[in-house]
Parts: sequence; C-alpha cells; structure tokens
Amino acid sequence: MFTMKGDPVKALSGFKLPAGAHVAIVSAKPESVSAIRKSVRGHVARVTEVIEKESATAQADEKPLIDRSAFEPDARSRAMLKGLRIAQEDLRDAGGAYDLDQVRTLMRGVSRQAVDKRVQAGSLLAVPGPSNRRSYPTLQFNRDGTVVAGLKAVREALQTSNPWAILNFLTNPDARLGNRKPIDLLKSGNLDLVLDAAKRHGEQGA
Repeated sequence: MFTMKGDPVKALSGFKLPAGAHVAIVSAKPESVSAIRKSVRGHVARVTEVIEKESATAQADEKPLIDRSAFEPDARSRAMLKGLRIAQEDLRDAGGAYDLDQVRTLMRGVSRQAVDKRVQAGSLLAVPGPSNRRSYPTLQFNRDGTVVAGLKAVREALQTSNPWAILNFLTNPDARLGNRKPIDLLKSGNLDLVLDAAKRHGEQGA
C-alpha cells in the first residue's frame, strides 16, 4: 500500500500500473464522495462506494486506546485529598510551621536526635511537610520558645498518633470547652479541661 500526496488523479496521469495492480482512492470526508467520482470518471473502469453510515457507526463504536476514566481517583481517594486540604488549612490558620533548624534554635540548640525523640514520644507535634520533611506547627510553642506542656497527654487522650488529627483538635473551637480552642487552654494551664474534651472527642471517633 502506498499513500500519495496531492491530487492522486494527476499523480497517476501517465503512470503505467503493473499487471494485477489496483488503485483505491479513499476519503475520510463523506461530502467528498461525489467530487471524487467526478474526478476519476474516464480514468477508471469501476468505482466502488463504501456506505457512509456503516463507516461512521464503526468509528463511533471504536473505543479509545486510553480509557481516561481509569485514571480518575475514586470516592475514597478524593476523600483523602479533601482531608489533606482541610488539614493544611488548619495548619495555615494556626500560624504555619517551623522547619527542623528553626525548632532547634527555639529549643536552645538541641540535637536532631533530641527533636526526633520528642516527636516519637508525643511531646512535640510534627506533620509531613514539603518533600515529606517534618514540619512543626508553630502553635505548640509559647512566646518564650518553650513547647506547650500536655501535648503527649492530649495525644493519649485522643487515642491517635495521627498528627493531622491532633492538630485539628488543637486548632478548632470545641463546644465542650465553651467554643474555645484547646491549644489556648493548654497555654493558660487548663490541661484537665482539655484532656476531658480530648477523651470524649476520641471516644466519639470525631
């Protein structure tokens, strides 16, 4: 099979075909059928016409090679994305986060290992940040740079180690606390009130 450029009738003018060779002129545009018929009249012995409806139907029935719907996230995956966006909004509303070096400065130059130990123990809150590096929400630090007391107890009362869930609890006003934010009460020394709210929060699975 050969594909010819330009006007096939002109291209074949004076061209002698080998014995047994056949020439077919195909057009993808239905409206060009009559024009092709006029152009080749007198040059060929027979014109074979393809039924346009069948051709159009066959093209419509053909499925694309790439099924785009296979790449769309399902309901559960979309819910995960929505949850992460909400968590990031909590972080932004709470004042953002420090990186590791900034936290070490606030904590008077402690080692990276010391910071890691506090995170693992639950007395320091860290969330996954850009490039999956830990980020440390600023709300957990007092004005003098010390870490707010009671974070480990709050995590235990919430019955979760998910840092985003802990952050969500700390940053949002709680009806059980008179619509005050748990982190504000922790900073003022009202640990017992916050722990009571955290226990009920964890029991409800909220």
